[in-house]
Amino acid sequence: MRRLLIVDDLPIIVDGLLELFQSTEHLELDVLKAYSGEEALRLMREGPVDIVISDIKMPGLEGIELLQIIQADWPACKVIFLTGYNDFHYIRSAMAYGGFDYILKVESDDKIIASVERALEKLEEEGKHLRMLERANRRMREALPLLQKEYIWDLLQGKQETPEELARHFEELGILLRADRPVLLLLGRVDTWKESYTPMDKALLLYGIQNIAKEYAGAGMTCYSCVYENSRIIWLLQPWEEEGAGEPDAWKAGYGHISGLLDTIQQTCRRLLRVWVSFAISSEPTALPSISERFHLLKYCFVYGLGLSPSVIVSDVDLLKMQEGGEGKNDYCHHARLQLLQRCLENKHREEFNKLYLHLTSVWTDDAHAYGRKMELYHSMAAMFLSMMDQNEEFKQEASKTLDTMLLYRKDEGIAWPDVKQYFWNLADCYFAKREEQGEEVPSDLVKRVHRYIEEHLARDISLIAIAEHVGLNPSYLSRLYKQLTGIGLSDYINEYRNLKAKEWLLNSTMKVGEIAGELGYNSALAFIRFFKKQNQATPQEYRLQRQAREVNNSI
Repeated sequence: MRRLLIVDDLPIIVDGLLELFQSTEHLELDVLKAYSGEEALRLMREGPVDIVISDIKMPGLEGIELLQIIQADWPACKVIFLTGYNDFHYIRSAMAYGGFDYILKVESDDKIIASVERALEKLEEEGKHLRMLERANRRMREALPLLQKEYIWDLLQGKQETPEELARHFEELGILLRADRPVLLLLGRVDTWKESYTPMDKALLLYGIQNIAKEYAGAGMTCYSCVYENSRIIWLLQPWEEEGAGEPDAWKAGYGHISGLLDTIQQTCRRLLRVWVSFAISSEPTALPSISERFHLLKYCFVYGLGLSPSVIVSDVDLLKMQEGGEGKNDYCHHARLQLLQRCLENKHREEFNKLYLHLTSVWTDDAHAYGRKMELYHSMAAMFLSMMDQNEEFKQEASKTLDTMLLYRKDEGIAWPDVKQYFWNLADCYFAKREEQGEEVPSDLVKRVHRYIEEHLARDISLIAIAEHVGLNPSYLSRLYKQLTGIGLSDYINEYRNLKAKEWLLNSTMKVGEIAGELGYNSALAFIRFFKKQNQATPQEYRLQRQAREVNNSI
């Protein structure tokens, strides 16, 4: 019910309007009255008022002054002015200050009621807009963690943005890092999972690890973290800026702060969560435009040296020395760049691809590099483009028309290395051009890759997010695209496949219902039974017995 306040220094006006609105039942108003502007403000401070009908000229606080206070403290309230014929010079000021309407004191009751009805309609309209905005804000808040993760992941995969774009996106997405400062990268890896852990168990434990690390690191650093590859976490860290301390000192203190806490974080995770975690930390801060290369370098820390052991804390110092010392046998940085180059191809990042390609292929035009190193890069590039052809039949056909694809299988000794460099660059041009023609088309084997992942991970994580990460697409986009390509929803296909496998195992194996539930990824036999009965109008045991009985009858 809306509240209406009538304000006038003449009791006859107030009481007359009060009686009018109390007898107008369809408006459903709670009507209050005041005989001065000061009394009106006191009533409004005691409880919310939606509409005020006020005289313009009153002793003490006049109508326009009252309107100014209402606009400042209760901007949604609608103020309708009562005026005499000689008050029209006040009306312009009243409407300029935000008055909703004005009524002549000699107007009929119908005109007065119509003005209040318009105010009520306006309040209802504004209320709807406000509720829509609140719903949109709530959905945005709910989606924000995923949007933040997608944006940071794009940066980690080589997306390049100007400092202005970084600052704008950080602000829009609520990422508390400073876009104009470098970051310290920290990678975490859960070394082993218990076989009994469900995807939900793992998600909760990863969330717990993130919280523990933030609790310790947050005492002196701003941090952002997200999960990738199902069992790994990345943190982007920036030390607090202390007054009087220079930037180098802040980073030195920040590095010492977090590196000194990693052992404590490991012990806390073991004690509270019963999980063993390894860490790889960058030895120096990295500018945001360069975090992709540093990220891939840190990833290789987990497969180099001590990184293969459980519960370790490693840094990228050794790999950086290799990078600075030239191209050695164990140059993991070189392989990281190759992976990043393929990502640039797949994601149509032409400019980043060109920069990285020129850096990598300098070995083909520099006589200082060994022949074996040149051949290693040649075979890596050939394998990458052959993989692209397998995924994109149109690109394969176009490349076969314009280029000699036999060079992808064997390098003739008569072909100079600069020609090899140009050949692969031409292939890249062809690929980018074909992707531009295809627009948002995806490789033709997308559905097969999705189905294969579901078949291979049925007992594990086949959530939309996990499948999307596997095929390299945004989860919501994958869901929409899959339905466009197949005509059914992804969750419907998963249910159909689970139901098909369940029937197969019930009829052709001696597996117990609980075992089948586990193989299908259900946390309990009861959940599986409910699913199966909904799909087949019979429990798994009833289905098995019915089919067995039918087979016996058919054989008689």
